[in-house]
Amino acid sequence: MTRNRPLTATTAAAVSAAILLTLAACAGPASDTAATGVGDDANAAGTASNLPVDETARRFVACLTSKGLDVRTDVGPGAPDASGKAKAPTVRNMAELRMIDRTGNPVTTDDTGMSIGTDSATQQLYANAMFTSLDNGTVWVAFKDSTALAGTPYESKRADYADCEAKHPNFSQPAQDLASGQPTYSEEDKRAALDFARKARDKGFGWVADPSGDEPTTILIPRTVKADELRRFFRECPVGDTRISFGFDGTPEEFGYDYMKVMDEANGADGAMTAQ
Repeated sequence: MTRNRPLTATTAAAVSAAILLTLAACAGPASDTAATGVGDDANAAGTASNLPVDETARRFVACLTSKGLDVRTDVGPGAPDASGKAKAPTVRNMAELRMIDRTGNPVTTDDTGMSIGTDSATQQLYANAMFTSLDNGTVWVAFKDSTALAGTPYESKRADYADCEAKHPNFSQPAQDLASGQPTYSEEDKRAALDFARKARDKGFGWVADPSGDEPTTILIPRTVKADELRRFFRECPVGDTRISFGFDGTPEEFGYDYMKVMDEANGADGAMTAQ
């Protein structure tokens, strides 16, 4: 099963220098596409949802394939509906490139299939990527356009990517929908977040503060929280169907451990936190 998510953590507006990581309740739609081939929709076989391929995306991907890029079509993150939840995908209309390292070797997942199996330096090369997909041991990334390839291992292919954009001007990445508009929070969302924080404190996690400000459904994790404590927190305080997200007050280096890996472990262990 593919797990889709933004590749890089984003900064939470409500907390200075806090890294916002959204769990399954707010994650992008997942694709069950089997990576059986590349280009011109060779990955269609084995797709659990059996979604059709957008013709414009198919032609764009075929163009990139003809230029030697390892690329496939996939479902894109749906634009939010009136309630702020992502709409279910109906078509595969996003172009994804295979993630490679500086030497051009494909990047794979770790043994669990839940995390990217490469160092942080390689992952930082893809800071401009809008979306990433983990699929049966492979890793795929989507870029908004050719300019986003700057500084990545695909920089030498920017001209080829731009040429395909020029030949297929009607194609645009659905991932751009991620940047359209600001998230909205209903009163129900806000009450659920406050209730989550209260129950977490009742269970002994006194460091959980009530969310507020511009991110009223974000729970901030202080850098004083150790890895074992964070695992216990995710295990004992599942988010369920609520629109809860978690911000980390610092980088993994400042925390002293990879909290993204801890979150991935929680995603795999708790059905309520599995990417949709």
